[in-house]
Amino acid sequence: MAEVKLPGPSGLREIIERYKSKIEGGILPPDPARIVEFVLRLPVEVEHVLPIPPLLEYVHSNFTRPLVEALPRLPMTSDFHEWEWLKWVREELKL
Repeated sequence: MAEVKLPGPSGLREIIERYKSKIEGGILPPDPARIVEFVLRLPVEVEHVLPIPPLLEYVHSNFTRPLVEALPRLPMTSDFHEWEWLKWVREELKL
């Protein structure tokens, strides 16, 4: 069974130190518009793995992404990693 580690007496200080090291390491929060775009990726990801027409992928690739890219970006923000849409990988069963 997994062991649960509870924060010690200096738990809040440890959390703040980790956050401080992330900021010093260049890990910045994402832009709010990119957070919304990231949340909208979930239905697109589900549709991508199903054998149905890629309607959401098409809308996301041709309308949502360009809209988000056209919006002004807040300074000192980062980005999520990218996925490649409308491309499928065929997996083969190897015995």
